[in-house]
Amino acid sequence: YAPFINYLKFMDCLINTARDVRLLCENKILHNCLGDDEVVANMFNRLRDSVALPLYNFYGDIFHNVNEYCDRRWSRWIANLRHNYFNTPWTIISVFAALFLLILTLTQTVFSVLAYFQ
Repeated sequence: YAPFINYLKFMDCLINTARDVRLLCENKILHNCLGDDEVVANMFNRLRDSVALPLYNFYGDIFHNVNEYCDRRWSRWIANLRHNYFNTPWTIISVFAALFLLILTLTQTVFSVLAYFQ
């Protein structure tokens, strides 16, 4: 039973609200047969109180790696940048278009300066 109980505890750590359930279902990690996301979230949250954790935690490495990744300054900066500034495909396309135009402008300037001196 230890692997199953560890899996339940792992899912309990991932799921706190109905929004968490919805996110896991959208990414095909969880399949909700109960219908309501709030019911699934409550079920996992109630299981935490009624199940004793085995001595060996199979998902300890995953917890450690996720916490280590989230604690990195670079990871937080990239996540903040993506969430606040690059949240739609159009913003990403606009940035690439602006960079492309900037490169073309710099290239034209360089060739204009070279033509002036020759």
